[in-house]
Order: sequence, then structure tokens, then C-alpha cells
Amino acid sequence: MDFLDRNINFNALLKFSHISHSTQQHLKRVYSSFAICMLVAAAGAYVNVVLQLLQGSFLSFAGSLGMMIWLMCTPHSQETEKKRLGILAGFAFFSGVGLGPVLNLCISINPSALYAQRRRFLFLGGILLSALSLLLLSSLVNIFIGSVLLFKCTCTSVCWYIGLLVHRSAGQVWIRLI
Repeated sequence: MDFLDRNINFNALLKFSHISHSTQQHLKRVYSSFAICMLVAAAGAYVNVVLQLLQGSFLSFAGSLGMMIWLMCTPHSQETEKKRLGILAGFAFFSGVGLGPVLNLCISINPSALYAQRRRFLFLGGILLSALSLLLLSSLVNIFIGSVLLFKCTCTSVCWYIGLLVHRSAGQVWIRLI
């Protein structure tokens, strides 16, 4: 079955008049579990950043991977619903702990660098990362297409990596200047 041959009723996507009771209950459970996961992930990030516990990044990775595999191996039934929610909360906690180093990096950046007079390299990072994302996507597409032109374009990505290195080193110099 081809995914393009399906009959999709696009008018149903824009109709919000009536949602069945079972769908309402399902959406309530989904968004409640999402909210719980966000709170637990925030607690995990707090534990890492403020209390400086669980600083090892491998520990958070192993915990997240273990919880994810445990969640996949636990059968879904009415009896295991609370157990699965607890495992999901554990996964969210370790994911929050894994975000700690990124949050520490964001906290360590001096915000006065945004107000500096010389802003030559300020927005260079966004452009370079967007270009790198595009090159990564095109190299993945090129696996299936096999285009010589796409191959040559992705080979020039070394220049983009050098540009990103210049941006990162310039950012460190800017932080030290201010």
C-alpha cells in the first residue's frame, strides 16, 4: 500500500465541532503525561544545574537508554499503565539531567555580548548551522539519489565546518573581551 494512495478527508482536519468522549479521554491522558514529563525533566535539569548531582553525561545517557528500553519491553495493559507512566517519568528525568551541560553553557554566556559595538560574528552561528543542517539533509538524500552534484556540494561542507570553528573561536574571544 502506497502512502500517497490513501483517501484523506482534509475537511475533517478543520472540523472542531464534536470530538467523541473516548477521544477526549485519550487526549486528556496524552497531554497529562506530557505535562508530567515536562515537570520531571525540569526537575532533572534542576538537579544537574543547581544541585550539581549526576554530573556524568554517560550516566544520564545510560539512564535514558535503560528507561527507554524498559518502557519498550513493558507490555501495555490496564494493569501496567501506572508502571509505564513511572518509567516514562524516569526517562524524562534522565533526559532533563542530560540537558544540564547545555543549560550550564547557556548560563555561562555573558548576555552583554549581545550589546557589543562590534557584532561581526554575532549572527554567523545561525547561518552556519542552518547550512550544515541543509548539507546533512542533502547528503542523506544523496544516499538514495546518487547525484554527483550533491556529492560535490556535500564535500565542500569542510569549509562550513571551518566557518563554524571560526565562529566558535570568535565567540570565545568576544566573551573574554567583554
